[in-house]
Amino acid sequence: MSAVPPDPAFASFCAIVAPLNERFAAAGLRLYLVGGVVRDVLLGRHDEHPDLDLTTDAPPDRIRSLIDGIADAVWLQGEKFGTIGARLGGTTLEITTHRAEAYVSDSRKPVVSFSTRLEDDLVRRDFTVNAMAVDAADGTLHDPLGGRADLEARVLRTPLAPEESFSDDPLRTLRAARFLTAYALTPAPGLVDAARTVAERLDIVSAERIRVELWRLLALPDPTAGLAFLDEAGLLPLLLPEVAALPGDERSGVLRRTAFVDPVPEVRLAALLLGLTEPVLGDRLRALRLSGAEAVAVSGLVAAATGIGQGATADWSDEEVRRLAAASGGHLAAALPLAAAGGFPTEALKVRLNELRAAGELDELGPALGGAEVIDLLGLEPGPDVGVAVAWLGDLRLREGHFDEAEVRRRLVEWWESR
Repeated sequence: MSAVPPDPAFASFCAIVAPLNERFAAAGLRLYLVGGVVRDVLLGRHDEHPDLDLTTDAPPDRIRSLIDGIADAVWLQGEKFGTIGARLGGTTLEITTHRAEAYVSDSRKPVVSFSTRLEDDLVRRDFTVNAMAVDAADGTLHDPLGGRADLEARVLRTPLAPEESFSDDPLRTLRAARFLTAYALTPAPGLVDAARTVAERLDIVSAERIRVELWRLLALPDPTAGLAFLDEAGLLPLLLPEVAALPGDERSGVLRRTAFVDPVPEVRLAALLLGLTEPVLGDRLRALRLSGAEAVAVSGLVAAATGIGQGATADWSDEEVRRLAAASGGHLAAALPLAAAGGFPTEALKVRLNELRAAGELDELGPALGGAEVIDLLGLEPGPDVGVAVAWLGDLRLREGHFDEAEVRRRLVEWWESR
């Protein structure tokens, strides 16, 4: 196996797991740091306190016995797949037996078999840049697949032929989009074509897992490169068919919008779906398996940005601004750059918003009185008339602005008696 001398950059992480490694070594077993922490240390961009993934030639029951009494907490949910979770001091660990996997055509879940060979474990991983291991005993880097060279060349490559790797687990095509973006990598020859070839196999992946990968991509500082990869690889129609159906230049422009709005997945998704209306928008959000809160946020952002575009004027009236603020559901601040990214003029609105905020006109935009107060003031019985009166108060607030409570009561009584 390809190995290089110990790298001092790994010393602090080896020190964290040193108490565990002593036990494994005493039992004649090996323990390796693997995956993201190795990649990120080599790039000089690692978190000082990351969660750590480790791999070992110890079988799961042996892992469990070796960490007993030294770990502060242990999780056994993944034991049948060879993974034992643990907390050591302030660090969360996942320790997994070396695995050699086989896949069947109708599932992305592998048939897992355990191995005593580190090479077997590394070759099953998604990309070479994630297929490096560091010996926890001395910091020696094991890199049989050339992951370090690919990092230095800024190339994203699969350990196996890309068609085989992506077919085994089609979710890796979405992970490719994220890694290309996050680490400024370029696809190795054949990677895009392979992703395109297996695109339809994404239907064996749960919508929830697809949503997680999409969310991770949209949370990056600039997801444009990853979105462009999804487009080029024919994956975009499976995720966002309404965007994929746009003509080429328009589609590219929509993808680029994401770079000009807040790096929040809900805002980024709203930028991609800006222009969709119900029921199409709601259907897309349900297909993506967003949570209720996420769907409400995206819908609110799209509605607010659309409202800005539809009401775009050089002279926003006080009422127009109040109504827009009320309809935005708290999303107006985020919707402004979203509307600007969509090509709508926003400068005049920003000026008016600042003026009305300073005057307190955007505070408490709802009805000034609640149902119980309306009942008491108008002598009503609980029922539809109370709702009618409260709705009129809400409209009064948006139409004419803020009044003191005495004036609100006077206006309500006057209106009610004139009905």
